[in-house]
Amino acid sequence: MKSLSSFFLAFIFLAFIHTGFTQETIKPAKIMKPVHADKSAPLRSIKPVTYDDTDMSWKKREIPNKFGIPEVVGDPDLKGPDPVLQNTGSGYRASEPEILQNFGGVRNSDNDYNVIPPDTDGDVGPDHYFQMVNLSFAVYDKEGNELYGPVNNSTLWSGFTGPWTGQNDGDPIILYDEQADRWIASQFALVTNSAGPYYELIAVSATGDPLGEWYRYAYEFEHMPDYPKFGVWPDAYYFTINQFANGASFTGAGVCAVNREAMLEGEEDAEIVFFDLNSSFISLLPSDFDGPTPPPEGSPAYMVSLGSGSQLRLWISEINWEDPSSSSLVYDQIIPVESFSASGITIRQPGTSQQLATLANRLMFRLQYRNFDDY
Repeated sequence: MKSLSSFFLAFIFLAFIHTGFTQETIKPAKIMKPVHADKSAPLRSIKPVTYDDTDMSWKKREIPNKFGIPEVVGDPDLKGPDPVLQNTGSGYRASEPEILQNFGGVRNSDNDYNVIPPDTDGDVGPDHYFQMVNLSFAVYDKEGNELYGPVNNSTLWSGFTGPWTGQNDGDPIILYDEQADRWIASQFALVTNSAGPYYELIAVSATGDPLGEWYRYAYEFEHMPDYPKFGVWPDAYYFTINQFANGASFTGAGVCAVNREAMLEGEEDAEIVFFDLNSSFISLLPSDFDGPTPPPEGSPAYMVSLGSGSQLRLWISEINWEDPSSSSLVYDQIIPVESFSASGITIRQPGTSQQLATLANRLMFRLQYRNFDDY
């Protein structure tokens, strides 16, 4: 169960009948191998990296949220209350859910930068809760006791030498792989040259202990891999990105399938199958499965994003690790949904007048998938 995670569950009821849509097959733009890979010392033995040890000169520049991307506004004529807003819990619950633990996590100010937005992210395993907040992370036990941290995210890549050394650029993701009993952590490295190259740093724990050893990887990208979002699937760790040439001009979404089996074994040449989508697409989310039952054998992974008007776009993957270049990403269908609007959205919080900021022109991470055997 993900009862402690900071994610949102959305149930999507698919409508498969639509007109005027042509299925499109996208072939890999390239097969990528890591530019560097190693195995770390146990995390518990690594000296924490603090903000005093980190090159934050890039923070002296203004790096705004990336705009100039396809806008998704939903139904521009939709007025008044959201017609699909869920105001009550499901009627079949026998009782209200019980909160077993509620404790303070990593503070945005722990990294001394107060980065906005904080990119709060975390996941729960059998014995631990692991949280990353933009530039910092901490590991807790299930009682809320701090076992390690808060420290700079770059601590996880301490001694992992390359152009990213000394950088701590954020956009982190942490996921727990239930079937393998492993943790996956990532953040990007923007280095200092706006023309690139850029890097996505990925670490996979060597065991189920997040304070133990980690397999670490760095993958090089021509364009800035902004807004990376990850999902666990049997055949791969998938992550999606929004690409910006020179860190500024939007060039389209990207989908990456990382060889999960190779990463779990710590293989130094764990490959990525990279699909380069055009600039009509933005912010795809990869499916991330939960629960004791994995997807049916051979099931493709799914990618979903908002489409124009009141619709969702669905992609499915076909990855062949025997011949990665023969893999494909299929733009499979458009899913009509109830009318919605992405403008004028406010999110209230109990007990305070402080509202939450939104990114209403894209779906919220994660795209949860669960197999209940008969559906």
